Amino acid sequence: MTEIIREPRPELQRRLLRQWARTKTSESSYIQVAGGFLFTTVASCLQWPGTQNGHWSATASFYACMLFALVAIIMGSQQLLVLPNERLYESDKDFETSTALESKDRYDRELKEYEKQYQQAVVDRLRDTRHGDRPNPFLVFALQAPFMLLSLSVIAFLAGLCSVIFAPLAIQPVWGDNAKIAVECGIFGILCIVIFFTSSFLLHGLFSLQLDHGPKMRSLFACLQSSA
Repeated sequence: MTEIIREPRPELQRRLLRQWARTKTSESSYIQVAGGFLFTTVASCLQWPGTQNGHWSATASFYACMLFALVAIIMGSQQLLVLPNERLYESDKDFETSTALESKDRYDRELKEYEKQYQQAVVDRLRDTRHGDRPNPFLVFALQAPFMLLSLSVIAFLAGLCSVIFAPLAIQPVWGDNAKIAVECGIFGILCIVIFFTSSFLLHGLFSLQLDHGPKMRSLFACLQSSA
């Protein structure tokens, strides 16, 4: 969004806006799919004996996860409806046959002019009134809200899962099946965290080689490449 606002050339600015709209559309579609999958998965987790007979925090976390996922799906669908499309209106046969006084070329010219005005109005609304070269923070929050809710849903699911795994050990701190399950899941959980942060670090370094905000990451990634 910052690149769109700071771009001085109107034609390139509109092109960046269309590219951003396509990216946000794909993101909203992903949120719908991921949120729906998470919702159904957690609904089945509520039937686990460990959830029903375990600590109350597991059930509460799973319900919170479902609520976050449901709101994320709704907001993602809302954004799909309001995001600027590649083409606002498409000329159809009904319009061409019912409009005898205007030619299709004139209609296309008027449509393109309307699209330019609409896209420019979108850019102006994205701009912060106090800082002209920055996006409006409230609009950034509104646009990122579905993804934040999906992230909160994942966090709530992990919290409920940890409650199911570790709560029996906290209630009866003896070496038994519950302790073995907790230790094994803890080891695998630490392994997953290490793999996640390592891969995220390397991927960010790979795709930010040409960006200005990652010089330290670029140098470290270059060292890793040279050592490999």
